[in-house]
Amino acid sequence: MIMFDRGTSAPHACQPGSRLTFVLALLALIAASPSKTHAADDAAAPGRAVLYEEDRADPAGRTSSGSIVWHTDTNKLAGAPDDIFVVADVDIPNKLKMTLTLKHNTDTSLPASHVFELTLVPVPGLRGGGINSVPGMLTKLNEQARGAPLAGLSVKVTDNVFLVGLSNVDADRQRNLQALRERSWIDIPLVDKIQHRYILAIEKGGSGQIAFTKAFAAWGQN
Repeated sequence: MIMFDRGTSAPHACQPGSRLTFVLALLALIAASPSKTHAADDAAAPGRAVLYEEDRADPAGRTSSGSIVWHTDTNKLAGAPDDIFVVADVDIPNKLKMTLTLKHNTDTSLPASHVFELTLVPVPGLRGGGINSVPGMLTKLNEQARGAPLAGLSVKVTDNVFLVGLSNVDADRQRNLQALRERSWIDIPLVDKIQHRYILAIEKGGSGQIAFTKAFAAWGQN
């Protein structure tokens, strides 16, 4: 059971650099994204995805189950080795679909070690009609464990599209990488347009473990 605790979703701001500079650099990253090619060699059983929905009449909330499939893609870079990144496709039937990417940041003007991009597609079963904010991201050892926040900063790009830049401060970067390598689940707090709160819990599973291992090895972070 997941209780909705405002403290678990508080963002951890990235340092160094001002928030405005960081936000502008994150937004520029989207505009500069090169072409990508899907790598279909990471096939494995889908992982689990669970959407926990706040219900103000019931402290236990509502729960909807779905699936997640992870794989890797590559950016084709002119005159440089291909840049690999992690992709996850989430499906919570009758509630929500989401595509998540994790990229290793090589832009020295952006004070982030890695960047998550989240593109959410609400369906009519989602009460709030769309996601208004993603306060942060957390990792945990199993589905029922309490999540520990990743150090980073979340930015809304447009309706239902968000970026989460992970802190490039040495201590934060090491903790974030260890959590992403070793923990099996990721919690993504969501707030819709009418201020209902959700937690999207996604499992790495077999396909996620393959994709993360492959990407971290390519980034020299294994």
